[in-house]
Amino acid sequence: MTLKYLTSTKNSAGVTYFYLRRNGKKTPLGQGPIDSPEFLARYAEAMGATGGAVKSVKENSLAALCNAFRAGTTYKTKSKGYRAVLDRNLAAITEAYGEAPIAGLKPHHIRADLNKLDPHPANARLKTWRLLCTFANDSNWSPINATDGIKRGALPKSDGHTPWSSQDIADFRARWNIGSVQRLAMELLFWTGARTVDAVRLSPSMVGADGVLTFTQSKTGGKAYVPWTCHLPAWASGFEADRQHLLSCLQAGTFTYLETSSGKVRSEAGLSNLISAATRPGISAHGLRKSRLTAIAEAGGSASAIMSWGGHKSLKEAEDYVSTANRKALLIGTEQKQKSANKSDKSANKHSKKLK
Repeated sequence: MTLKYLTSTKNSAGVTYFYLRRNGKKTPLGQGPIDSPEFLARYAEAMGATGGAVKSVKENSLAALCNAFRAGTTYKTKSKGYRAVLDRNLAAITEAYGEAPIAGLKPHHIRADLNKLDPHPANARLKTWRLLCTFANDSNWSPINATDGIKRGALPKSDGHTPWSSQDIADFRARWNIGSVQRLAMELLFWTGARTVDAVRLSPSMVGADGVLTFTQSKTGGKAYVPWTCHLPAWASGFEADRQHLLSCLQAGTFTYLETSSGKVRSEAGLSNLISAATRPGISAHGLRKSRLTAIAEAGGSASAIMSWGGHKSLKEAEDYVSTANRKALLIGTEQKQKSANKSDKSANKHSKKLK
């Protein structure tokens, strides 16, 4: 376990004493072991007193456990985005049950908490409970892991965020001209397939000499590789018009592509709200990501291509896009064949009119 700002000294008898040195203040924490519940509670309290986010709490309580968990390695190794989710759930647990002793925590208490929530938030809360209870068990705060045997709740069947149709894209472009922030935001999200949390920090500095925009996803830590000025692969040749729409919207000299008029980084929520207010009800900013990945699959891109462009770390989700596209192609053909068929139909109609 690594505890930030922790220092130590030994006296003449060889006994080690620990201190929290932060913001110019040295707070004595006494003797270790540093992974004991008592020591972690003292550390958490000292962090709060020296400007941390942790407040003084009862020893061996759920609130003390939450504070100690935040100070531990498991929490610190999570991505910034996931830590935000954990923080929300830890705050809710602390507010509702913070005074309760950790030794009295049982599975039925956790189930009662989960039953207060809708299915999706309940499953997110369960993930936090599991991390918290595993930490408690591993650190000897509790002799049991209170989440053992608790299963995820069944989720209602849903396709999730609705992909934008080609008509949705065309309608948006007709409504919002090049030069508007709405148009820039849509084109950037559509071309990159980035989540809003990543799209707000995309910048010219992420484009390499090879003409590829490369960034690390906040949610998964996976790398995404988006063709920017490089040649498109053969299967993506039909995407060139979309790329030109985006390049026409970009402004030179910006720190991030979606910065505000005052030069500040736009917020994730602000970007989502901007898109939602600018388009029809029922589709969202995240739907543009699904549209891009669907387009890759329908154009003949492989699961590996979807993983590279979309930054997936798991092959399964990418394969789902390919599988859906393949089933659709069995009925109406690939995108290239559809275009060829449409041209043939138009030619046939013109010939028919001449005969008449």
